[in-house]
Amino acid sequence: FDSPNTQPFEDITPDMVNTVEHQALALEAARQSIVLLKNENNVLPLMASSTMKVAVIGPSGDATGTMQGNYHGIAPYLISPQKGIANKSVQVTYVQGCDVACSSTKGFDDAKTAATAADVVVLVVGLDQGQEKEGHDRTVLTLPGNQLQLMQAVKGAAKGHVIACIMTGGPVDISWAKDNMDAILWVGYPGQAGGLAIADVLFGDYNPGGALPYTMYPADYVDQISMFDMGMRSKPGRTYKFYTGTPIYSFGDGLSYTTFSQQWSEDLKLPMAMTTQQLSEGVEYRVNVTNTGKLLGGRVVQAYIMRTSNPDAPLKELFGFERVELAPGDSTNIFFGTPQETFSSVDKKGERYIHPGKYTVAIGDLRHNFEVTGDSVHVARKSPKKKPFLKF
Repeated sequence: FDSPNTQPFEDITPDMVNTVEHQALALEAARQSIVLLKNENNVLPLMASSTMKVAVIGPSGDATGTMQGNYHGIAPYLISPQKGIANKSVQVTYVQGCDVACSSTKGFDDAKTAATAADVVVLVVGLDQGQEKEGHDRTVLTLPGNQLQLMQAVKGAAKGHVIACIMTGGPVDISWAKDNMDAILWVGYPGQAGGLAIADVLFGDYNPGGALPYTMYPADYVDQISMFDMGMRSKPGRTYKFYTGTPIYSFGDGLSYTTFSQQWSEDLKLPMAMTTQQLSEGVEYRVNVTNTGKLLGGRVVQAYIMRTSNPDAPLKELFGFERVELAPGDSTNIFFGTPQETFSSVDKKGERYIHPGKYTVAIGDLRHNFEVTGDSVHVARKSPKKKPFLKF
C-alpha cells in the first residue's frame, strides 16, 4: 500500500470534521441543488405564519437516511422535510400515507383527512435505495407502487395548494404531477440538511436556481428501447443529446422566483460565416445577464452547440455553464470560451474533426447561427492532466 506520507487524509484531525463551515456547506449544497420545475400562479414562495397549517404527506416526508442516497459517510445529523418545515414556525401535521414501496393504501384515508384540514400540502414522494442502488436496477420509470394514487387522493381531498417534492436519484415519470400539482420541486437526495434546504426554498428564505441534471422520460420509454442496448443513438435516443421524443422535463430545466434576461454583450461581433480553420481557433461568447425581477436569485446560464448539418452529431451538447447570483436590477457579464473540441464531432474511430456545415450556439434564448466552409480539420487528442494531491 502507499506510504502514509503520500496520504493527505492522514493530516485530518477530529476537530477538522463536522465544523460549522462544513455544516453550512452541506446546507448550501442542498439549497443550490433543488430545482423548481413548476410554480403555477406563483404559488411559491409560501408566507409563513403561526396560524398556517401545513400537512406534510408522503413516504419521504419524514425521510432521513433516504436523503443520503448511496455511497455516503456517517452524517452528524439528518433533518427531514417535516422537521425542516416545522422549523419555520408553522403548524405541521405529518402523515406518511405509505412507505416508498407503497404496496398498501391503508394510510390513504389519514392522508386525505390531513390534506383537507391543511392550508397547504407538501407531498414528498419518490424513490429510495430499495428502488435504485448499485446492483439493483429499476424496470419502470413510474413512481413505486401506489404513490401516484396517493398523490391523486391527496390532491382530490386538499382544500389548499398542493406542492410536490420529488426525492429521487434517477428520473421518474411525473407527468400527472406536471399537469395537476400547483408547484413541483425536484430535490434529489439532498443530504444531512436536506429538510432545512427544502423548507428554505418553500418559504422563500432561499430562491431556487438549480438546473435538472437529466432528462425525465415518459413511462413508455422503457418499452421503446431495450436496457441491453447501450447505443446512444438507438431510437428514440438516450440523454438530452440524442433523445428525439417529448420529455416530461428536459435536462437543464429550472425556474426561479425572480426573472432574468440575457443579451449579447454590446461589443460582441459574431461572424455569420467562417472556415473550418477559423472555427478551430475558437469563438468568444460574452453574455450580459440581468435580474429583471424583484428578488435576489441565482441562475445557471447554459451554453449549447448544435451541429445542424451533421446527422450523426448530438442534437445539442452542453459546452459551458456558469451559475450567477444577482440582486434585483443587477447585471453581470459571462464569458464562454470555445476550445477546438466544442465544434468538433467524433467519428467511429474516436477521432475528432471540425466539419463544414451549419452550426448554432444557444445560450438561454440567444442564438448564433453560422455556416462553416472548407475542409474538415482534425482535432488532436489531449493528454489527461494528473491531479495533484489535496492539501489541508
